[in-house]
Order: sequence, then C-alpha cells, then structure tokens
Amino acid sequence: MAVTRQLASHALAVAVLGLLAAGCSTEPTYRKEHLANSLQTLFEQDGLRSTVRFLSHTLAVQFEHAGALAQTDNQIHIGPTLDQALQKIIPAVHRVLLSTDAQVQFYVLLVSDPTIPGAYLTMVRYMDDVRRAQANMLDIPEMFSRTVLDLNYVDGQPVTLDQYVPKDIKMEEFLSWQLARRIQTKLTEALQETGLAEVGRCAGEFRDGEFAFTLNVVSPGGELDEDTSRTIFQAATGVIARVLSGYRFDSFESVRLVLPTTGRHLVLPKAHLSVFRNAP
Repeated sequence: MAVTRQLASHALAVAVLGLLAAGCSTEPTYRKEHLANSLQTLFEQDGLRSTVRFLSHTLAVQFEHAGALAQTDNQIHIGPTLDQALQKIIPAVHRVLLSTDAQVQFYVLLVSDPTIPGAYLTMVRYMDDVRRAQANMLDIPEMFSRTVLDLNYVDGQPVTLDQYVPKDIKMEEFLSWQLARRIQTKLTEALQETGLAEVGRCAGEFRDGEFAFTLNVVSPGGELDEDTSRTIFQAATGVIARVLSGYRFDSFESVRLVLPTTGRHLVLPKAHLSVFRNAP
C-alpha cells in the first residue's frame, strides 16, 4: 500500500491554529497524577474515541476518526474530516499541557481511520515550540517546519500506543525526524523543479553521538553529476546547521550525510557546521 508523503497544507494549518487558540494559566489545573484521565475525559465529552498514555516526559494520544484518512486507488492520503478531528484534539491537548505540573516535553498524536485499517498519521511536537509560537517567537511557516508529520501504512495487527511510543521521546530523536523532512523539502525545492533530480523520502537517525541522514535523490538521466551532488550536500548541510543552531542543540559529535545513488558519504564534525549556517 502506497501513502502520499506530501500532506495536505490545510490540515497542518488547522494544527497550528489549534496551538494559537489554546490558553494557559499560572496555576496547574491538570495535576500530573491525573493528566491522562483528564485528557481522556475531555475527548469523551467531544465524542472522540481515543487512548491516552503519559510517560515521564511524553504524552501520546491515539484516536480513530472516520474520514480522517482517505484512499484513492492504491494511495493513502489526508481525508475530508481530519480538520474537524484536529480542531477538537489539538486545543484539548494544549489546554491540558499548558496548565499542568507535569514536565511534558513532547506530545504524539496517532490518527487512524476505521475504514482504512493499517494506515496511520503521526504528528509529533516539542512543547517549547508550542510555547514559543504562543508568544509570537515563531511564525506559522516555521511552526509548520517544526511539526513532524508522517503518514504510514502498517500491514498486520493494529498498532497500539505501547508499541508505537514505548519510551519517552528524546530531543535528538525528534531533531533527526524533523531534519529528515526539512532536508527533503529543501532538496525538492532546489532540484525537482529544475528536472536535474527526483527527491524521495529522506531518513534520519541519531546514534552514538552522530546524526546520520540518507538523502534519497536520483537522476532521471542516470548518475548524478558532480555539481548536482555538491548542491545536494550543501543544501542539506545548511538546513542541519540552521535547525540545530535554532534549537541550541550541541549534544552531538558529528553529522553524516549519505547519498546512496553515488555511494558518497560526507562526515562533518560539529565544529564545522557553523560555516554552513548562513548558506542559501
């Protein structure tokens, strides 16, 4: 089963507007020990079928909504009722997380549709980004980019929150997911419209102090030439340098870029990234 990687912009716009509409207070209305149950109650009042799991620093919500996803031939994409579901889910999540004494750093939404078993939309956010957006420190396009959205198809048994979010999300994991998608977007802008190359799904991971990103770029005419390969590495490195600087994240030693179609690897020590921060 294939899935559409370019998610509908209106759905993400609703997600961002949800955070702007949510309020906060100085006193914790939702105590840590009742956090999951409080959120579950709010969802039930809105008629949403959901499961809530709270770990030490991560809140995970799984909900099912008819029409949230859609299938055309063999392609899965955003459905007509996703906006409606997000307009209920996201303000409730923010309302609780912005007024709790729990130290929640990330939240995860796992959305499914009963008519398309195995299809899941995932959304991950860092709560400091939410707070900064509320304080007008992040504009809407940047908040779009900082929100990790992914559409996947899983064959077999239904996915549960215990399986999907077995432990707290770590900052380096979140950044590797976000960066992979931002790199893919940047490469698409830089290459695909020119016809020089086609950009597919890029992947990222963090292991043993190193960020590693696989750049899925192929040339319609055969091998990538040297100039195009250089453009790919420079564009990806610029994105990485700016994002890690924006988060002030320095708990890593190096960045590795892998371009499978050429067999080339580029490894940059942390100290060298600053050179690329202002790259176009």
